[in-house]
This record gives sequence, structure tokens and C-alpha cells, in this order.
Amino acid sequence: MDRITSGLLQTFKKQQSLSEDLKDSEVFEHFVNYYVISKEYNYQFDLEDIHVGGGADKALDGIAIFVNGSLINSQDEIEELENKNKYLDIDFILIQSKTSSDFDAGDIGKFLIGATDFFAEHSELPANSSIQDKHQLMEFIYTKSSSFKRNPSCKLYYVTTGKWCDDPHLQGTIKHLSQSLDNMGIFDRVTFNPVDANGIQDLCRLANNKISREIKLEKRVTIPKIPDVNQAYIAVVPAKEYLKLITDEDDNIIRGLFYDNVRGFQGENNVNQEIEATIKSEESQFFVLYNNGITIVAEYINIVGDSITIRDYQIVNGCQTSYILYNSRNSINDLLYIPIKVIALERDSTLKNNIVKANNRQTPVKLEELEALTDFQKNLEEYYKSMPDSKNLYYERRPRQFNGIDNIEKIRIVDIRSQMRCFASMFLDQAHNAGRYHKKLVEETNNKIFVPSHNPIGYYVSAYALFCLESLFRKKQIDTKYKPFKYYMLDILRMQVAGTKRPEIASNKFIQYCQKIETVLWDENQCKEVLLNTTTVIDELVNGNYDRDEAKTVAFLNKMKTLF
Repeated sequence: MDRITSGLLQTFKKQQSLSEDLKDSEVFEHFVNYYVISKEYNYQFDLEDIHVGGGADKALDGIAIFVNGSLINSQDEIEELENKNKYLDIDFILIQSKTSSDFDAGDIGKFLIGATDFFAEHSELPANSSIQDKHQLMEFIYTKSSSFKRNPSCKLYYVTTGKWCDDPHLQGTIKHLSQSLDNMGIFDRVTFNPVDANGIQDLCRLANNKISREIKLEKRVTIPKIPDVNQAYIAVVPAKEYLKLITDEDDNIIRGLFYDNVRGFQGENNVNQEIEATIKSEESQFFVLYNNGITIVAEYINIVGDSITIRDYQIVNGCQTSYILYNSRNSINDLLYIPIKVIALERDSTLKNNIVKANNRQTPVKLEELEALTDFQKNLEEYYKSMPDSKNLYYERRPRQFNGIDNIEKIRIVDIRSQMRCFASMFLDQAHNAGRYHKKLVEETNNKIFVPSHNPIGYYVSAYALFCLESLFRKKQIDTKYKPFKYYMLDILRMQVAGTKRPEIASNKFIQYCQKIETVLWDENQCKEVLLNTTTVIDELVNGNYDRDEAKTVAFLNKMKTLF
């Protein structure tokens, strides 16, 4: 392994707080899985949810299943996405990683044979429990084929620390064995991606650096100087140019760009169907007149001639338009223009919050929902920063906000979704929904979470409890069979430490209640003891059945409550 890749691997191991006892080959598998999936997905995810390597693994080290852009791990999530969007858009990603310095035809062959066997109706190769779980999800997905927008895609990544040289013998092996997957007739496309040492390093840079794009911006007007604004422009741009801002090098839409767009993509509703119809009709030249436009807020803008470079940006309004343009990209002609605003703000300006609110008031979004994603989040981030260095966490309001900062452990980063899961599990009796598709939790916690009157301590202690629990999982001090029940373990910890009767969240008594939990969590020995004690409760509840689906039922939650 070359020195650059070795250095990146050691940094990754430190950032992820992986056990020192973990074999180098397994660390490398997690390393590759993380950076391959980070290329496709902007949110935090659990390494163990991807890793399938070990005995009976069909020569596969990682499997990720994306449904409508969400990384899924259960049938419930698939059904909820189908009900919400009325369609399913599927991507399978299979990964094999080798620390060897060459691309071996035999190993590549085993990978492709294993991948083919994974999708086969009658699998013949042995499969470990992780492979079996993924296989069941895959089979369930194909029972939903009537909802497919297209057949699923299958992306294969074969990664080594050597150098890829387009060897004809290897190309022939790949083409011949990939044909078995194509011949199944169940994929829209199958792609084989050989990744060498340089490719690994590129994936790391892509994940750790802030996004930057350059497009033509010929038809623009400069907005006069405004306080807190470095530069701002109103323009009309060809839709084909705009697509460069929202797609990656593999022509995938960059979903993390729409994080501050409150509503997110709403699927094929009536309005979006009208947008798509206009794009594909003879009226496409009038699109620029019909559309309200896109608003982009960036950290940095640089104009040179007719070109603009935009760095670290978010699409704060125009999510629906962007997704429909992307989905209809093969139908876009040169006459289709869109109106956009591009704004670069002063660092730490609060103006962005107002821009997000103003641009989303035209849609039926409650003001408190807008507040939840703006002012409260900023205050919560500041609260996290106030913690002692040894007890700190990093609150990530935007995807990859802390990319490129080497001394931050990844498991100390708490994004909004994780925060919701922790708080709702510990204080809102929602542990059964915390591991499901995010929308279900949002519905159940509406007007109960990120409320301006809430003290941040409850959010911090719930997230810190999960951080401590995850640390014990990674150090192998708590068996991973308890992972499906980790959100229940947060609730059990609360009741064991502070009592079952929870004060009103917006009260001073609640602050004192949380301080009891914080005191225990900040004492390493007490923290470990109480978390280990939670496993005893889970053992009593599951009676030997540690199945993931059991953890997602309200019946299990009610059963747990009877023990306290």
C-alpha cells in the first residue's frame, strides 16, 4: 500500500474510532465502503449497515441499497417511501476491496460471480446473516416492480491499492462475467467500476472537500450592495448549464444540495407533473416565464468573464424544479432557460435564515417548521460548541459541514436526522420509529421537537448517550446484536438514571432531569456500567430474538414500558 493511501487509512481509523483489535483488512473494507457510499450519499450512516464482509460473504464486502435517494435497511422504509412518492427508484451498490497492489482476474471473477449469485432467484453460494438480510430486502424490492420508475441500477465497485491499466485480459473477464448480470433482465444498467490507489485518494478528496462548480452565467444582473452580502446576481441560464451545479461526475443528482430546502422533493404530484409536461412540450421555451426560479446561497462566488465559480452552496429554493429538470434531462433542449438568484453571504450571517424563510413561504409550510430548520438549529450548534473539549460533539446543520477537518472523529458528528432520532427516542417515546424511514418520525414528532422554548441540554444528552453507546459497539464491549435496539437503550438509560417520570420539556425541572443524565454520561465508568445494564433489559424483552424488525413495533415499546 502506498504512503498516501496508508495515511488516509490511518486518519479514517482514528476519525471513526475503530477498535485497535480490528484487522487491517477489515479496517480497509470499512474505509472503502465509507468513501464509495459517501460519493452517493450526503448524510451520516452506520458503517455496519454497509459492511457484509467475513465468512460466507460471496466475495462481497459492502452492499448498499438506495430507494428514492434514501439508504434503506428495512422493508418498512421501502413501503413508506412507496406510499409517500408513489414510485420506487432503486440503486444497488456492491463493493469488494482488496489491500493487494494488483487487479487479479481470479478475485474479480469471484466478485462478479458472488454479485450474480446475490441477485439469483435460487442462490447457491453460502451467505452470512448480513448478506441474507440484504438479499431479503432485494427480493422484497422486486415484489414492488409495478412501482418502478425504471428497472434498478447495479453499480459494482472493485477496489485495490494497485494501479488500473485497462488490461485487455481483465476487461475481457469483466465483460464476460458482467453479462450474467445483464442477462437476468432485472436491471436498467450494470456498471463495473475499477478503483485503484489514485481512485481511492480521489474518493477521499471528494468526500472531504467542499463542493465547487463552474458554469456560464452570461445573462446576469448584479444586485446592488446589501449589508451582509458579498455578491449577488439575478440571471437566466440554460437548463443544461444549471444541471452542472446539481449533478456529480457520474451524472447523479447531489441530494445534499437541497438540505436547506425545507420541503424536499415531493415526488410526482400534480405541480411537478405540470413542470415535467412543460419541459417536454413545445412550450419549453416559455419555461423561464412560468417558473418562479432557483435561489442559491453560497460561501464563495467568483466571476471571470461569462463564467461563475460557486463553492460550498445550497439550493434553498427550487428543489422541485431541480429534480424534475434532472429527471427530464434527456428531453431538455437549448431553448429551455431558468431564472436563478446566486447569493454569497458574509460568514456567520443570519441573513440566510431569512432567505430560506422568505423563499419557502410561497409553499404551504408552517412558520414553525421553518424555524425548526433555521434559528433553533443555529442555537443548538452553538450549545454544542460550548461543551468541554473531552465531552464535545459537533452539530452538523448541513451535510458535510465538517469535511476536511482531520482532527474530528466522525462519530462525534451529529446531523439533524440523528439528533431527531436520539431526542425522540429518549424523551418522546419514539424508539420504535427512530430506526424507520425519517418521514415517519417527522410525522410523529411534529410540533414536539426543535421547539424554541426547549433547552438544548436534552438534545445534547440524548446525542451524547448515543455517541457513548456507539463507542462501546465499536470497541466490541457491547455485542452488535443489540444494535437494532440502540434507541430503546437510550430510553432505558434515561429511566434507570433519572427516573421514569419525565418533567415537561420546556420546564426548569427538565433541565435538572437532564443534568442527572449528563453527570452519569460524563463519568466514563458510570456511563459504561449503565449502558451495559441496558442490555440486560433488552435480553429480558427479546427472549433470544434480536431481529431488527422486532425493534420497530409499538408493541415492543409498550412491553418495555411495563418493566419500569
